[in-house]
Amino acid sequence: MAGASAGITAGIVNMLGILPLWLYSAVLVLSFPVFIIGLFLWWMAKEGTEDIPFIGY
Repeated sequence: MAGASAGITAGIVNMLGILPLWLYSAVLVLSFPVFIIGLFLWWMAKEGTEDIPFIGY
């Protein structure tokens, strides 16, 4: 989960005072779609069907 690891890493670096708040917010905004799409594809892969429904993203 690249989106989750990017968000968690940015959060830790922000708490340490290395990453400014505006850049931390940008990382969260940009990694959120990656996290949602990755989570949905992982979830649908368990079902074993070839047809992945539209997730509206």
